[in-house]
Amino acid sequence: MRARPITLVLGTAAGAFLAAGLIPLATSPVAHACVDDTLGCDPGFISATDPLFGLFGITDIGASDIDDSFEGMILNIPALGITDVLTSGDDASGLLATLGVPIPADLALGTAGVTVNTFTDTMFPALDSTFIIPFEDPLAQLWDFLVANAFFGL
Repeated sequence: MRARPITLVLGTAAGAFLAAGLIPLATSPVAHACVDDTLGCDPGFISATDPLFGLFGITDIGASDIDDSFEGMILNIPALGITDVLTSGDDASGLLATLGVPIPADLALGTAGVTVNTFTDTMFPALDSTFIIPFEDPLAQLWDFLVANAFFGL
Protein backbone atom coordinates (compact mmCIF):
# COMPACT_ATOMS: atom_id res chain seq x y z
CA MET A 1 0.00 0.00 0.00
CA ARG A 2 2.92 2.36 0.57
CA ALA A 3 4.22 2.02 -3.00
CA ARG A 4 1.20 3.80 -4.48
CA PRO A 5 1.79 7.19 -2.72
CA ILE A 6 5.52 7.08 -3.58
CA THR A 7 4.72 6.36 -7.24
CA LEU A 8 2.19 9.18 -7.23
CA VAL A 9 4.74 11.63 -5.79
CA LEU A 10 7.47 10.59 -8.25
CA GLY A 11 5.07 10.75 -11.19
CA THR A 12 3.86 14.19 -10.16
CA ALA A 13 7.43 15.47 -9.73
CA ALA A 14 8.50 14.09 -13.12
CA GLY A 15 5.46 15.67 -14.76
CA ALA A 16 6.24 19.01 -13.16
CA PHE A 17 9.85 18.89 -14.39
CA LEU A 18 8.66 18.02 -17.91
CA ALA A 19 6.11 20.82 -17.90
CA ALA A 20 8.70 23.33 -16.68
CA GLY A 21 11.11 22.29 -19.43
CA LEU A 22 13.73 21.15 -16.93
CA ILE A 23 13.86 17.77 -18.62
CA PRO A 24 14.70 18.24 -22.32
CA LEU A 25 12.17 15.64 -23.48
CA ALA A 26 9.45 18.26 -23.17
CA THR A 27 11.21 20.98 -25.15
CA SER A 28 11.85 20.90 -28.85
CA PRO A 29 15.29 22.19 -29.88
CA VAL A 30 15.39 24.88 -32.55
CA ALA A 31 18.34 25.85 -34.70
CA HIS A 32 19.32 29.49 -34.99
CA ALA A 33 18.71 31.18 -38.31
CA CYS A 34 18.73 34.71 -39.71
CA VAL A 35 15.31 35.95 -40.64
CA ASP A 36 16.22 39.38 -42.03
CA ASP A 37 18.61 39.45 -44.97
CA THR A 38 19.00 43.24 -44.67
CA LEU A 39 21.26 42.72 -41.64
CA GLY A 40 23.89 41.06 -43.84
CA CYS A 41 23.00 37.53 -42.88
CA ASP A 42 21.90 34.59 -44.99
CA PRO A 43 18.36 33.43 -44.14
CA GLY A 44 19.19 29.89 -45.32
CA PHE A 45 22.13 29.56 -42.89
CA ILE A 46 21.28 27.72 -39.67
CA SER A 47 23.43 26.76 -36.71
CA ALA A 48 23.11 24.98 -33.39
CA THR A 49 25.37 24.49 -30.39
CA ASP A 50 25.67 21.24 -28.44
CA PRO A 51 24.67 22.07 -24.83
CA LEU A 52 26.11 18.86 -23.34
CA PHE A 53 29.69 19.62 -24.41
CA GLY A 54 29.21 23.17 -23.09
CA LEU A 55 29.05 21.76 -19.58
CA PHE A 56 32.70 20.70 -20.00
CA GLY A 57 33.91 23.97 -21.54
CA ILE A 58 33.84 22.54 -25.07
CA THR A 59 32.16 24.41 -27.90
CA ASP A 60 30.60 22.18 -30.57
CA ILE A 61 28.79 24.12 -33.29
CA GLY A 62 27.01 22.62 -36.27
CA ALA A 63 26.07 24.78 -39.24
CA SER A 64 24.25 24.24 -42.49
CA ASP A 65 23.18 26.30 -45.48
CA ILE A 66 20.87 24.19 -47.59
CA ASP A 67 20.68 26.85 -50.33
CA ASP A 68 24.46 26.72 -50.89
CA SER A 69 24.96 22.97 -50.21
CA PHE A 70 27.23 23.87 -47.28
CA GLU A 71 27.75 21.95 -44.04
CA GLY A 72 30.18 22.89 -41.32
CA MET A 73 31.19 21.97 -37.80
CA ILE A 74 33.49 23.62 -35.29
CA LEU A 75 34.82 21.74 -32.28
CA ASN A 76 36.77 24.00 -29.90
CA ILE A 77 38.44 22.94 -26.63
CA PRO A 78 39.93 26.17 -25.21
CA ALA A 79 41.59 24.47 -22.24
CA LEU A 80 43.75 22.44 -24.63
CA GLY A 81 44.04 25.09 -27.36
CA ILE A 82 42.44 22.77 -29.91
CA THR A 83 40.12 23.80 -32.72
CA ASP A 84 38.85 21.51 -35.47
CA VAL A 85 36.88 22.95 -38.40
CA LEU A 86 35.12 20.64 -40.83
CA THR A 87 33.45 22.06 -43.94
CA SER A 88 31.76 20.47 -46.92
CA GLY A 89 30.96 22.64 -49.91
CA ASP A 90 31.24 26.42 -49.93
CA ASP A 91 29.25 29.25 -48.37
CA ALA A 92 29.89 32.72 -49.78
CA SER A 93 28.49 34.42 -46.66
CA GLY A 94 31.29 33.11 -44.39
CA LEU A 95 28.87 33.08 -41.45
CA LEU A 96 30.65 30.10 -39.88
CA ALA A 97 33.32 32.55 -38.66
CA THR A 98 30.72 34.61 -36.76
CA LEU A 99 29.51 31.87 -34.41
CA GLY A 100 31.70 32.74 -31.42
CA VAL A 101 34.83 30.65 -32.07
CA PRO A 102 37.71 32.56 -33.66
CA ILE A 103 38.61 30.85 -36.94
CA PRO A 104 40.26 32.26 -40.06
CA ALA A 105 37.76 33.69 -42.55
CA ASP A 106 39.00 31.45 -45.36
CA LEU A 107 38.09 28.34 -43.33
CA ALA A 108 34.55 29.64 -42.84
CA LEU A 109 34.00 29.86 -46.60
CA GLY A 110 34.70 26.21 -47.29
CA THR A 111 35.72 24.90 -50.71
CA ALA A 112 33.34 23.97 -53.52
CA GLY A 113 33.11 20.28 -54.34
CA VAL A 114 35.27 18.97 -51.48
CA THR A 115 35.21 18.26 -47.74
CA VAL A 116 37.99 19.93 -45.74
CA ASN A 117 39.04 19.17 -42.16
CA THR A 118 41.43 21.65 -40.50
CA PHE A 119 42.91 20.88 -37.09
CA THR A 120 44.81 23.58 -35.17
CA ASP A 121 46.56 23.30 -31.82
CA THR A 122 47.89 26.51 -30.25
CA MET A 123 49.94 24.61 -27.65
CA PHE A 124 51.62 22.28 -30.15
CA PRO A 125 51.57 23.94 -33.60
CA ALA A 126 53.41 20.95 -35.08
CA LEU A 127 50.10 19.06 -34.81
CA ASP A 128 48.30 21.52 -37.11
CA SER A 129 46.99 19.69 -40.15
CA THR A 130 44.54 19.88 -43.02
CA PHE A 131 43.21 17.09 -45.15
CA ILE A 132 40.84 17.16 -48.08
CA ILE A 133 38.37 14.53 -49.22
CA PRO A 134 37.72 15.05 -52.96
CA PHE A 135 33.91 15.09 -52.71
CA GLU A 136 31.20 16.82 -50.71
CA ASP A 137 29.56 15.11 -47.75
CA PRO A 138 27.29 12.31 -49.03
CA LEU A 139 25.24 12.53 -45.81
CA ALA A 140 24.55 16.26 -46.19
CA GLN A 141 20.78 15.88 -46.00
CA LEU A 142 21.09 14.00 -42.70
CA TRP A 143 23.44 16.71 -41.34
CA ASP A 144 20.98 19.44 -42.41
CA PHE A 145 18.21 17.63 -40.52
CA LEU A 146 20.36 17.15 -37.39
CA VAL A 147 21.44 20.80 -37.29
CA ALA A 148 17.89 22.04 -37.89
CA ASN A 149 16.78 19.99 -34.89
CA ALA A 150 19.84 20.83 -32.75
CA PHE A 151 20.74 17.15 -32.43
CA PHE A 152 24.39 16.47 -33.17
CA GLY A 153 27.76 15.98 -31.54
CA LEU A 154 26.60 13.37 -29.03
